[in-house]
Amino acid sequence: MYSRQDVIIIGAGASGTLLAACLLRGARAPLRVTLVERAERVGRGVAYSTTSARHLLNVPAGRMSAWVEDPEHFLRWLRATVPDTLPSSFAERRLYGQYLETVLKEAAERAAPGVQLQTLRDEVTAAVDTADGVKLSLASGASLEARGVVLALGNALPADLRVPDGGLYASPRYHRSPWAPGALEGIGPEEAVLLIGTGLTMVDTVLSLGERGHRGQVHALSRHGLLPHVHRASGAKAPAAAEPLRIRELLRSVRREMDRCRDAETATNAASPPDEGAVPFSTLRIRDVLRAMRQEVDAQVAAGADWRAAVDALRPVTTLLWQRFTDAERQRFLRHLRTHWEVHRHRMAPDIGETLEAWRREGRLVLHAARVLGFEREPDGVAVRLRPRGRYEAQVLRVGHVVNCTGPESSLSSRSQPLLRGLLEAGQARADALGMGLSTAGDGAVLDARGKPSPHLFTLGPPRRGDLWETTAVPEIRTQARDLADHLLRHLGAARAASETSPAVPS
Repeated sequence: MYSRQDVIIIGAGASGTLLAACLLRGARAPLRVTLVERAERVGRGVAYSTTSARHLLNVPAGRMSAWVEDPEHFLRWLRATVPDTLPSSFAERRLYGQYLETVLKEAAERAAPGVQLQTLRDEVTAAVDTADGVKLSLASGASLEARGVVLALGNALPADLRVPDGGLYASPRYHRSPWAPGALEGIGPEEAVLLIGTGLTMVDTVLSLGERGHRGQVHALSRHGLLPHVHRASGAKAPAAAEPLRIRELLRSVRREMDRCRDAETATNAASPPDEGAVPFSTLRIRDVLRAMRQEVDAQVAAGADWRAAVDALRPVTTLLWQRFTDAERQRFLRHLRTHWEVHRHRMAPDIGETLEAWRREGRLVLHAARVLGFEREPDGVAVRLRPRGRYEAQVLRVGHVVNCTGPESSLSSRSQPLLRGLLEAGQARADALGMGLSTAGDGAVLDARGKPSPHLFTLGPPRRGDLWETTAVPEIRTQARDLADHLLRHLGAARAASETSPAVPS
């Protein structure tokens, strides 16, 4: 027997919590919203479940509001606890988790009559999309059904490196996820540690080790050996060349490239109408955008300005640009430019950057630009075979523990969640063209194997990365949550109206 709901949200991290809050706030007619979450608390997910005061947001507080229409909402909430907070301050991530809990609680308390929120601590193991809605099976044995179901799954766990592991992966010297409860407890304070990855997950892990009093040497390895760049210091005055005029000029130059390519495509099609099934003219190339960006960055630096403004200026149009690239161009970006983009785009708070620089000066943190060839268990640790970038000869690095800091698994086919696997195998969902996440329509509807959007099954946030690229941070997720909530409320309202006006069936 299936318990009928109106909307079921699978996952109560930031994506699911923001969507639930938008639904509760926007509903004017009776509505039953159910959040299904494995973890004990809502609003946390991986990012905000940390208990460490050293783990900070990597977006300034002034841009982290839960509500699109009230951009200073988080800032006001935070100032009640930390009065001297500036819009450019970087808040503790654990505080942001508390904020999301508060946002959901207040939305539920202020909801219209008949609008209800239910939270289930459980896991959805299977879903079947039917003509009337989606039927869900839960790990507890319960069954649910709803006209609207949203996959708010967040980020996947890191993937093990596909190299000979010599028994490492099954041993206590390997830590697949630094976010797992007690993940670092088995590491002795004097032991050498290898962190695989040099991005923001590695940064957090270094801070966690420092908080535990770790004194051993920490090695961090990635193919390029690049650390994330650092945000401009909190409260620092933006340089003159970073004013909106310069940002608008960058966007204009990018749009000129897009218009030029569109005109070329139009002229080509007018001269010779394409055959049915012909590959469309490439409307925009990665190098077109990079050229426009490089020109703007050079202009800002020459004027004594900050390059960060040029990178941030692209954020409002990143998804538009991404969708104008062909799949081949996107693959080229992922192969050759992704690392360089991400170290510029996803930056560290200034205080954290200073901490890591101090570790490097003291020799406590060593960066390696190299590729791991394999692991071998030893009686007192792990031998890591690696090949430094630009060299043929392999080297061996001996450490006590290995921590996977590569970030979320980026291949949908490699994920182990039974829910996703079942949907893909049944043809009720399909991977995007890059295999990074789910293929979706513009409103977040999940596309089936034939490319048909489901009227009942939706997603938002990280599962849409292959389609949107810029979809993992709160400023983007809150907009998706608002738009998807509006769509679901309209859809449910129309369905309710249709059922009320349908003629009764004679008995």
